[in-house]
Amino acid sequence: MLQNTQAFILKVNPKGETSAILHCFSKDFGKIILIAKGARTAKSPFRGLIEPFSLLNVHFNEKKDRPYQFLSQAEYQQSFSHLKSNPEAILYGSVILEILYKEKEVEANVLLFDLLLNVFNAMENGVSPQIAHWYFILRFLEIEGLSLNTENCYHCDQELEKGYFLPKIGSIRCQDCHEEFSLIWELDPAILSLLKDLPKLPAEQLGDVVDSGFDKEMINRILWNTLATRFDTCRTLKSVDVLRKVL
Repeated sequence: MLQNTQAFILKVNPKGETSAILHCFSKDFGKIILIAKGARTAKSPFRGLIEPFSLLNVHFNEKKDRPYQFLSQAEYQQSFSHLKSNPEAILYGSVILEILYKEKEVEANVLLFDLLLNVFNAMENGVSPQIAHWYFILRFLEIEGLSLNTENCYHCDQELEKGYFLPKIGSIRCQDCHEEFSLIWELDPAILSLLKDLPKLPAEQLGDVVDSGFDKEMINRILWNTLATRFDTCRTLKSVDVLRKVL
């Protein structure tokens, strides 16, 4: 059966001498694997289209008993050319793509698809890639039902005025409940406020987020550790290792 859907390319692998394997996150089918025959030849109609970050309209011949499908046609929906030319956006965007590539869930998820589209549009329009990637992680956790609770102490449910992040369990405790742990990261009010308020914003307002002097590297570490405690697939992210070396 011929199908078509919008799909982000998460990863491209070579297949044989001339073809390519596309790992995609699609709007209507969730994660799919497409084989693009002859895509690496000079005259292929797919040449220049199939690269990570691209949003394509893809057509494929579906056979439900196959783990992959054959790509028959593809057209650009959005190329995200400014994102692809920004080294910082590529670094932080690669973290997002790897999270989705490793995600075990394969069903269609329109909320997650729209989140990815909105975040990449924000980066394309000049929003800080680092802030956009924070927003993606916080909203991704919410969509998956595994939010980082920034309002109340994970242990006693007391409203948080000051927070202490526990990296081994990926949660925030209050001043009264953190002392039994030796490894803790104290969160200053600016960080706690950002973690509370950022996921509440529409993606279109990410450009309005003001740098209040918060420790950006600390926020990276908090969110990456939170992912690692909730998803086995995110315990080791190659894109994060690359970012850490660059930072």
